[in-house]
Amino acid sequence: MRLKVCGWIGAWCVLLTLQGCGPNVSYVYSPPPDVAGKYCINACSSQKSQCKTMAQMQSQTQRALYDAQLTAYNYCRQNGDKKQRKLCSYPTASYHYGGFGDTCGEDYNACYQNCGGTIRRVVHDD
Repeated sequence: MRLKVCGWIGAWCVLLTLQGCGPNVSYVYSPPPDVAGKYCINACSSQKSQCKTMAQMQSQTQRALYDAQLTAYNYCRQNGDKKQRKLCSYPTASYHYGGFGDTCGEDYNACYQNCGGTIRRVVHDD
């Protein structure tokens, strides 16, 4: 088991070291020239903001649920007899940090392009 943990730690160290070796990528957003397209992009921005807000709320709700389940587990372990303590189920973390709202940016980009805007990917070799 200890060897397996050391292997994972080593793999993470290599990954973090190599992460800084790749090219730096940025994106250039060019809005459509017409007023209707710019209004459309404003709607995309509002949708992205709502998406991020909903994702944050979902993450907080999942965290609160996990905390409540953990409290119930601890209560079960402390207040049950030996037989009951064996039946106490440990909560599983169903929330993921950063997992909620992962598609907000992708959805915004699709909306931006559907409004007539262009997105150009720029690779910087630093």
